[in-house]
Amino acid sequence: MKKFLLLLAALSLTPSLLFAQVDQGVTSLDGFAEASWGMTFESIREKFLSMATNPEAKEEIQIVNEKKDAQLLIKRNGIFYLYRFYKTPDLLKEVRPKTGGAESDPSIAGQTEYRESGILFSVGVNFNLVPSEKIKEKLEKKYGKPKKESIGDDKVSGASIWELVDKRDNPPRGGYAVQWREGYKRNPYTRRIDYFSATIRDMIGKDYKEFFSVQETKTLRDLIP
Repeated sequence: MKKFLLLLAALSLTPSLLFAQVDQGVTSLDGFAEASWGMTFESIREKFLSMATNPEAKEEIQIVNEKKDAQLLIKRNGIFYLYRFYKTPDLLKEVRPKTGGAESDPSIAGQTEYRESGILFSVGVNFNLVPSEKIKEKLEKKYGKPKKESIGDDKVSGASIWELVDKRDNPPRGGYAVQWREGYKRNPYTRRIDYFSATIRDMIGKDYKEFFSVQETKTLRDLIP
């Protein structure tokens, strides 16, 4: 889970959903393509299963691999999309007091405080190497200039980060897009883009802070009866 928190053979063949479905000028990233942040594993799996088995579908869609409530790997028109899901760790379910009501979370309608089912919080897109500047141009047309950029010691590798969060809401609504760059023949290329929910990312951070605190408490309790 920590790796989630740190944070196209030819471009002309790249589908528009590679850059998610946000119109230029929209400042909040509320999901990816047909999926909204907070959708359950089962609902997204059923959606892709229906699309893959539809005889009239114009796209080639395949469910390549799945881990219930954790990951769903989709191959869509030759590009791989890794849908990542989150649910409350079992240890936290054991120690959290019962409140008798659902937790207030504007990004996830109808979810309980324990999030028994995996909910979508991130999508990773993997494709063949494309010059980074071409990818960046496409992303800037969608989202404007990146909020942050970092360059490695090799002057080639690094990342560009778009913050697409509506801070008028509490907690802020939206998400982040991260374009990764790597060196190939001394030039920057991209083969991966990641999208994250801002609200659920913060939720995971709080849960895991509590998770490690509970682990320490249980260890001390076992050490000192």
